[in-house]
Amino acid sequence: MSLSSCFPSRRRRKKATDLPLRIAVVGAGPGAGAAALRLARGGAEVTLYAPAKRGEKPCGGALPEHLLPRLEGFDAASLPAVVAPRACLENSAGQRLELRLDGIRIFRRRDLDGALLTAAERAGARLLPAKAERLEPDGEGVRIDAAGASATYDWVVCADGARSLGRRRLGLAPEGESVGLGGSLSGVDFRQLVLGFPGAADAYLWIFPRPEGVSVGIAWSAGTLSDGAARGLLREFLERHLPAGWEDLPGRRYRYPIPVYGPWTSAAAERGVGRRLLLVGDAAAVADPLTREGIRYAALSGDWAAASLLEGEPESYPARLRHGLDAELSRAARARSLFFEDPIGDWMVPVARVHPGVRQVLADLLGCRQGYRGLRRRLVQAAVGVDAALGRPRRAAPTV
Repeated sequence: MSLSSCFPSRRRRKKATDLPLRIAVVGAGPGAGAAALRLARGGAEVTLYAPAKRGEKPCGGALPEHLLPRLEGFDAASLPAVVAPRACLENSAGQRLELRLDGIRIFRRRDLDGALLTAAERAGARLLPAKAERLEPDGEGVRIDAAGASATYDWVVCADGARSLGRRRLGLAPEGESVGLGGSLSGVDFRQLVLGFPGAADAYLWIFPRPEGVSVGIAWSAGTLSDGAARGLLREFLERHLPAGWEDLPGRRYRYPIPVYGPWTSAAAERGVGRRLLLVGDAAAVADPLTREGIRYAALSGDWAAASLLEGEPESYPARLRHGLDAELSRAARARSLFFEDPIGDWMVPVARVHPGVRQVLADLLGCRQGYRGLRRRLVQAAVGVDAALGRPRRAAPTV
């Protein structure tokens, strides 16, 4: 089943009049915006707790265009964006592959997040520019304290990040996280998306072009690389690609957790439902284990949480999450060796430079047109004869 497909309910769909009277959404990112937008359009009474001051995020900010129609009531066409950028893949030997990423839009996060919240408000959500300071679940509802006032809701969608208030209230410790180190730099005109595979653990580096700037960073699994080594790799990477003087560009620098998908995701969602809390986005740990991409899955999980509430079946949300993500993201976890241990550093980048079949597979994967299902098969088919051409026996591709 495609990630962009809806999860069908086998039982009767309930009307908005059957909904709990009050639903709160906590957060200001894509997961919160997607949930609040769908809830409001579905006729729910929804209050959105979104802090007034929202800084730029260091993540890439890319979304596949095929996802945008899922966000009914949200028009991304009016937002500044880098559309279908040229991309460069660089391996540890310094070899580079040029690609075009059709079907991708890269936004500034403050633009994307703000526009989603505005769309939700126009659809009827009540927007409170305040940070939720306390959640207190009980058998009948959840009390939220914010800005000196309290209110009680029947259900709360928690979309407030890796260190979510909801996660803390549920006693959920971080599990399986990756680490991100980077920043959002403004005042540079850089039009190319660059991904680097330095051959260090499962780290990879990025430069994402954005309107009026770039997002840069490095990500790796916690415990596999020191901060000092990561900073050194990032510095060398940026010196190779960005114009001189990049260090003096304005913009915040970050070190942050990336909660990737794993068995803990479903366990956290189940525990949350038992306390009337639906965890979405980073709060649920839904980032891709391979790419550490989280925006697309945050929006999808917010949409699924809202659908569960609109159908009067909030307890179905963990199953929706598993149904929508487990097959694809479990393959992503298994694909790590494909990208970090063998082909990227060995033959994939140099071969793709001269082999159009391999090059197209990579372009489709990075452009979100190729899922992890079938990736191994396509690579094997595309690379038939490649090893022979290089004068060595062809090896079996890693299982994905």
